[in-house]
Amino acid sequence: MKVGRKMNIGYSVNYCSKLLKNRLNKELETEDITVAQFAVIKYIEMNSLEDQQDRNITAVEIAEGLDMDKPTISGIINRLVDKGYVIKLPHEKDKRASILKLTEYCIEKLPNLEAINEIVINSALKELSNEDLYVFQNIIYKIIQNLQ
Repeated sequence: MKVGRKMNIGYSVNYCSKLLKNRLNKELETEDITVAQFAVIKYIEMNSLEDQQDRNITAVEIAEGLDMDKPTISGIINRLVDKGYVIKLPHEKDKRASILKLTEYCIEKLPNLEAINEIVINSALKELSNEDLYVFQNIIYKIIQNLQ
């Protein structure tokens, strides 16, 4: 598709997101991980510590945090468990829920997954100056705030 100035902003944002996701999915294939699986792994990693204390992360929290439905998140988590990236532990207060933790295997693989992500992001941003990036980040942040 030829990109032109006649694309409206909503379409442009969605198209950009789709291109980034598709490129990252392609690059993560070498690790047998999808973008959605990587997002769940990163969510667990970034949210499992609070004030140097372990936090209990559940599928419901991930679904809310990533704005995905519970059945989709459950499927992603089950595939991550099967691949050895995540373990499920019993929840002490809710028998229906499980506490999700990253495995040592996942923690060892994480730097490589992050490096792949960084390469894709850097290739998308390669023509932008530091000032462009600063403005872009601020605009995206404001849009996200407006929509939350």
